[in-house]
Amino acid sequence: MAYSSTRSFIDMKLSRSAARLLQSAIVGLSVSLLLMIALHASPQAFAQRDRGAQKGALDAVQLFVNASDIQRGLLRSVMQIPVDPGPLDLYYVEWSPGNHNPSGPIQNVVDFFVRDAAGNLLDWRRDPTHVHRVSVTVPPNSPTIIVEMAYIANQPSVTSRSTDSYGHARYGGMNWNTVLVYPGKTDKDALMYDAKLLAPEGWILATSLDAKQAGPMQGPRGTIAFERVSLAELVDSPVILSSSVRTYELGDYPSALGGRAPHAVHLAARNDELTELPEERLEKFRAVCEQAGHIFGPFPYDEFHFLLLAGDELPGFGVEHTQSTYVSMEEDEMDDPERPGGDPMTVIPHEYIHCWNGKLRAPADLLHDNYHTPGHTQLMWVYEGLTTYYTDVLAARAGLLDEEAFHHRLARRIRGYELQAGRRWRSVEDTAAGLRFLRGGSRFWGDLRRRQDYYSEGALFWMECDAIIRRGTEGGKSLDDFCKLFFDVRFEHVGSPIEYTRTDVVDGLTSIYAGHDWEALIRERIETPAHELSISLPQTLGYLLEDSREPTKLQEADVIKEKGANLRNSIGLSVDEDGMVTSIVPQSVADRARLGYGMKIVTVNSNVFSPDALRDGVQESPSTGAIDLLVSIDGETTQTFTLEYAQGHIYPRLARESDDDLIGEIIAPR
Repeated sequence: MAYSSTRSFIDMKLSRSAARLLQSAIVGLSVSLLLMIALHASPQAFAQRDRGAQKGALDAVQLFVNASDIQRGLLRSVMQIPVDPGPLDLYYVEWSPGNHNPSGPIQNVVDFFVRDAAGNLLDWRRDPTHVHRVSVTVPPNSPTIIVEMAYIANQPSVTSRSTDSYGHARYGGMNWNTVLVYPGKTDKDALMYDAKLLAPEGWILATSLDAKQAGPMQGPRGTIAFERVSLAELVDSPVILSSSVRTYELGDYPSALGGRAPHAVHLAARNDELTELPEERLEKFRAVCEQAGHIFGPFPYDEFHFLLLAGDELPGFGVEHTQSTYVSMEEDEMDDPERPGGDPMTVIPHEYIHCWNGKLRAPADLLHDNYHTPGHTQLMWVYEGLTTYYTDVLAARAGLLDEEAFHHRLARRIRGYELQAGRRWRSVEDTAAGLRFLRGGSRFWGDLRRRQDYYSEGALFWMECDAIIRRGTEGGKSLDDFCKLFFDVRFEHVGSPIEYTRTDVVDGLTSIYAGHDWEALIRERIETPAHELSISLPQTLGYLLEDSREPTKLQEADVIKEKGANLRNSIGLSVDEDGMVTSIVPQSVADRARLGYGMKIVTVNSNVFSPDALRDGVQESPSTGAIDLLVSIDGETTQTFTLEYAQGHIYPRLARESDDDLIGEIIAPR
């Protein structure tokens, strides 16, 4: 069922099972607090009016966010924080959950003021060694302080894009971590917030937070007040908003808490047409939810919301939350996704899996009782690697990927790592431990520096585990059994995942299949650099990774989509549409010829460069024996490079070697 984008919030039920679609509510709220922001009243006057009422009675942070100017990329917030007199540290969220990075976008915070309960400005100082912390001294007889701040949206860093805030003419998305601070000596699960949000007139909100019932007419129209939640729950509950939001109910799924958990998709975009999802796609989303339960067990919470933003102005991202996921995609990725070549939206199963792997259970010492203590990330090959493996498996079982697409993606992933020379010196575990400086990627020699390979190379490890279990038990058990056991835990409340260690992982695998040395496999595949770049996974699966001279249909489609030319499998380089060298495979033909990043190909075998001309040169190489390139070195000097090459195009593909189809068994729906 899809709710109309004009449906009024006041007419909707606000039970836990209702979809969170909120519009133009009028709620009970401190008049002075609202007017200070909306009508620019004096903060001193606000403090004087509320001082008596709040003294000794405030047991939660009062947070009001004015998003009425989000269309122009500005958010403003005011917090009233209960405090004790004396020195006080205030922190901006630094280690935002899901990013696993010190990614809090402090650089976008402006108009930051701190006042005492009487409205007097207090001096604050930033810690130069920890820029997310500021210190103030609270005077006597001031049971609260007032913090005002503004946030500049649409300026994400590489690491903050999924936990940042965005605002455009007709839609936006907000993460609460961008518009608040918190006292340092508090537990994020114990510190409570009463949050209120003022949206642009007529805009609709979607979030996993519970809204309060409409109250008396106090405050600007369009303000939504939410039920009291902890800081952890607030930061974990993003909001999408637009003049066009559509909600699709996916159904109810078994919950580990008892009963059933309703799921919904909320899609926000610049117009109603872009919020339409075909029923065929929704059925696949439903299959994702159903099939995930067969792998990981009952859904661990009481509801879930897929929060989707469609907009070309946004960076693509996806990030997990406990009862929602926050995803951004370009408009054409969301538009008619069932067309041939449409986006498979594997981000949906990926972030959904994190409800178990990351939110229900998480690596030891990754998360803390605050957002400023650094996390230990060396087990991300479990958190993200296991999730990435099951991303494609779950997508295939749900129909988002067919068998051919699954094979295509797997072959491309394996060959990609066989070409990555950086594996000789840096282990998968080291890419996890050093992820905070790897997320931005590398313009030059990325194969040597490596990337966040705990995702995809971690996924290859987990596929090998699955194959070993299946063969060792003659199909009696699989990695699904490990997951169901590993995530069969109970938790105290939202915001506190159960921790796991490397030992827990080894013990869990051993309990499913004791006939393999899992300790040794982890040490070899994850914790030790690769002495040989070749990957034995295809043989374990009963396949060979063959080099073909002819592309599959999906490989042909990849070539058509390329703006430049990706020839890493043959001559070992990629170029953009203008001939600029953007990638070189170490020890490849291009590397041995000493081509360099940033050089620009002018001609190919005396023909003016184009991506097709370069592809033709590779195609003709079996008869020519070489490819001659005239290359601009620095925009002024040209040089001829001769690539001694006669193999033509190379297209890796998986070919069955044994009678049993282990891949087919892995991706078969349950």
